[in-house]
Amino acid sequence: MSELRARRITMMNMMKNVAKKLLLIFLSVLFGLGICEGGVRILGYRYTGSFFTLDPLLGWSLRPGASAWQVDEGVAWVKINSHGYRDRERAISKPPAVYRVALLGDSFTEARQVDLDKTFASLAEEELNRRHCLGDRKVEVLNFGTLGYNTGQELIQLRERGWKFSPDMVVLNFYSGNDIIDHVRELNTVLPELVPYFRLKDGELEVDHGFRRGLKFDPTYIRLRGLATDALNASELALMVCKLRMASAQRKEMEREMARVYAAKESADTNALPTQYSRFIHYLPPTIPSMVEAWQVTEALIAEFGKEVRSHKAPMLLMITPLPIQFHPDPKAQEAFRVDHKIDSLEYADDRVERQARANGIPTLRLEKPLLDEARRLGTYMAGFANSPPNELHLNERGHAVVAREMVRAVCEIAGAVGRQVTRKRY
Repeated sequence: MSELRARRITMMNMMKNVAKKLLLIFLSVLFGLGICEGGVRILGYRYTGSFFTLDPLLGWSLRPGASAWQVDEGVAWVKINSHGYRDRERAISKPPAVYRVALLGDSFTEARQVDLDKTFASLAEEELNRRHCLGDRKVEVLNFGTLGYNTGQELIQLRERGWKFSPDMVVLNFYSGNDIIDHVRELNTVLPELVPYFRLKDGELEVDHGFRRGLKFDPTYIRLRGLATDALNASELALMVCKLRMASAQRKEMEREMARVYAAKESADTNALPTQYSRFIHYLPPTIPSMVEAWQVTEALIAEFGKEVRSHKAPMLLMITPLPIQFHPDPKAQEAFRVDHKIDSLEYADDRVERQARANGIPTLRLEKPLLDEARRLGTYMAGFANSPPNELHLNERGHAVVAREMVRAVCEIAGAVGRQVTRKRY
């Protein structure tokens, strides 16, 4: 018995020694990581955090309460409110004497590249309250914009989540750069496997929620992943590692794209997608079957948006945001782009969207001319930042100021027209 007891004691001592060594290793690693984290912060490095979560309704959405820096394009501290939007905190129940404008759109509307008070949503809210063109009520412009959303997702978002905020007016920001192609899986450039797609069947829109398959939309998984992402945002070192991994993934994606380009050149298929199609295909009349379908769905969604908003007896404005090349201050750059891609008009998509909107009684605001006029007046760009290419990607502060000005003008015109209609009915 004494021998067995001695063996047990020896085993226990060995286990304690192993535990001590493992603890020492863990603490050493933790200390080393702490030193690295401190060094990264002392040196002033910042990395863009993660703001998204999986969403069984829309595929993805902004994560309520998420906060981090956005530094890949522009520099801004981003805070997502408790409802999952890049906006001030808003009550679901509309307060008395408040007029609400629901603003829907993609990353141009979300506008993480600039400080919150410099976004066109915030600037428009401030100016509308100054002008009082909507009466004596306080105006709230609720920003529902979310990166990557297309018109179909925005329609679902309005139906399932937007109306509960009781908006008095709806402003839909349409971006021709991807709001057409992203309606078809084959063309979609933003998470094509995570999108609820609309399809036309016998002239009616039907939505396919097939993306929900799998365990990734389990509520427990989503909650745990959100907690892990919040922890990630708290560490600049972890964000740096993620950025390096993303850079590696992007290189591999470029290699795959080059392989696809080579294969397309070798192919004789006239319906094959041209290389870098997302940069220019919306400027051309559709010939490829998938693009024909994309336009059909897009136009049907615009009509459906109009019916949806009218059913709630609210006015609507469709804002058409152009691609940066359309408001490039240098005419030679525009001409070179048009010639390179064999484009007759850079306004093809915007013209077609406007015609469809007006055919369905939806007032439109085209932003191309105001942005272009301001760019040429100032001799500078309305998009791009010091840490991103000039006149590329998203609007900078100058661009947001122009959009806010034009949006306020259009909203006040619509409000005035509605007021005149009400007066005529009374008398």
